[in-house]
Amino acid sequence: MIIDAELEGKRLWEGDPGSTGNFKDQAGHGIVPYTEAKARWGNGKLYLMLYAGDLDLEGSVRAHDGPVEDDDAFHIELGGGDETRVISVSVLGTVADALCRGAGAERRCDAGWESHAEVAVDRDGTLNKLGDNDEEWVIEMALPLAALGVTSPTAGTRLPFSIRRCEMARAGRRACGAWGVDPRGELVLEP
Repeated sequence: MIIDAELEGKRLWEGDPGSTGNFKDQAGHGIVPYTEAKARWGNGKLYLMLYAGDLDLEGSVRAHDGPVEDDDAFHIELGGGDETRVISVSVLGTVADALCRGAGAERRCDAGWESHAEVAVDRDGTLNKLGDNDEEWVIEMALPLAALGVTSPTAGTRLPFSIRRCEMARAGRRACGAWGVDPRGELVLEP
């Protein structure tokens, strides 16, 4: 599959199975603006489609493993217990990835780990221009399952999974929503 963030006509993304639906905020309400993720797998890869409605596209971090959490971004965690793979991707398509071990205050992350994410972004709007009422942005990405610790993927394989999206609001306050954070969600590789 070609990763180009052009979703129209891609049968892979049709249908609701593997969809988070609208992310929820801390109060359990649907995040505004609408945000969702879809997951598929095949050919040794996990495919993700990340959709973010957004009136103001904000992003400036271009360096790999840079502080993308300062931009409009998605934050993905795969795995659990003593080993979690963390991948953040911004509205610019900038990726920050790390392998984290431990939990809580004992959690240590190694940014030397590489997810080998293939990422494409489609933006409808003008980046970093306040007041022009942007519309949305979409990320399409492919992650090698082997890099995620899944060396022999089969139908029924389970991956602890959570995803969060934060965006910069016009007033400079971050609005965040998530799926599968507390308790940790799970991806099940279906045929």
